[in-house]
Amino acid sequence: MQALVGRSLPDTMPAADLHFRTGQTDEAVALVKTFHYSHRAPANVQLVGTFHTAGGLFGDFGPAVAAIFFSIPPTRWSEDVLELSRLVRAESCRVPLTRLISLACKRLKADGIDLLVSFADAGAGHHGGIYQACGWNYDGQRDRRMDGLMIEGRFVPGRTCNSLYGTQSPDKLRHAKPGWNIEPHYDIGKHLYWRALSKAGEAKAARLELKRMAYPKPDSGTSNKGSSVPPAAAGGG
Repeated sequence: MQALVGRSLPDTMPAADLHFRTGQTDEAVALVKTFHYSHRAPANVQLVGTFHTAGGLFGDFGPAVAAIFFSIPPTRWSEDVLELSRLVRAESCRVPLTRLISLACKRLKADGIDLLVSFADAGAGHHGGIYQACGWNYDGQRDRRMDGLMIEGRFVPGRTCNSLYGTQSPDKLRHAKPGWNIEPHYDIGKHLYWRALSKAGEAKAARLELKRMAYPKPDSGTSNKGSSVPPAAAGGG
């Protein structure tokens, strides 16, 4: 496979070039576990793209310094879409990740994928600046939802609850684990971005009634990490 090359900025990265590869899952997962705020690899991955420094037998396959994951979304959509589920880089890599997103989108388009979505986690202080820089469309901020459980004072994501305990229902888990302190955890609503890769993708976006709204600005205050208060009782604002 021929590597696609993205030029790095000489004052931000020792290597002169970064080389784009696909399928290097182990290295990409290692980056996520070390540098991504979730420290968890996504499920149902359909494409992994990585940037590598110079190295290897032909000089284009050194260590991975950035990675992007596209997955089948965990929530059900009425149209087929892929979700940009992880975007991460090593602390030593200061190259803008817009180039990595662009190369991965080109590969997906060549594979026949026509509509992409991604969520910026407002609870982690993210407003989606990277997607704005890439020219993605902004659909708005989603409603708050239960995204996991607080178990003995520690947040456990919903997927992890399903994997560990077979459920993310607080009632079912309280029944299975009497004596444990278990409460539902609600996020504050994630920002949804989308990008169509073809006319067919634009048609899907129209059927899904995805909007093109003004971009949100970075939150100037302290980010809200979510709470155990159900959305209906959380109040306005």
